Amino acid sequence: MKFSQILLAAALLTAPFATSAQHSHKPGVAAHGHKAAGETHGHRAPHGGTVRTAGKFHIELVQHADEVHVYLLDGKEATVATQGTTGTITLLTTTGKTSRLALTPVADHFTAKVPAGMTVRTAIVSFNATGKSLSARFEKLDAAKAAQAKTMSYACPMNCEGSASNQPGSCPKCGMALVKKP
Repeated sequence: MKFSQILLAAALLTAPFATSAQHSHKPGVAAHGHKAAGETHGHRAPHGGTVRTAGKFHIELVQHADEVHVYLLDGKEATVATQGTTGTITLLTTTGKTSRLALTPVADHFTAKVPAGMTVRTAIVSFNATGKSLSARFEKLDAAKAAQAKTMSYACPMNCEGSASNQPGSCPKCGMALVKKP
């Protein structure tokens, strides 16, 4: 392992990030104004991933088999257009290896291919959006991915991206009723 990779891995493991605060968007529960950077959200993510607060924005990370999808969301969790925004993702594996990848804009989100055989434990997403730097740290992704696979028992019959859910409802993309997976 190169010395620069060791330094990057050490920095990733020791970087201070506030990730334990939670808030709710439930009626009767006071909101705090989305001011806690890196905050974990207690409500369902719009695309079925994990959401963190990044300034006045939110960043949602959705894991797929061989890639990650990242959504930049506004304060009301609506997807922000990708034009004029650039980003990177740094992945730390369960074996301590790191990879820094460019995020590629695709429609309303960004993607990055996860190298074959890599089990991601931590991801740090960084965006430069309209001259502002935003970042969020996503931890314990290996455990979250295993848990998500067990709980996501409903999906859109049209296989729309981000439709997986742990309860019946409507597809966020096409509006069709979600059906129970076999």
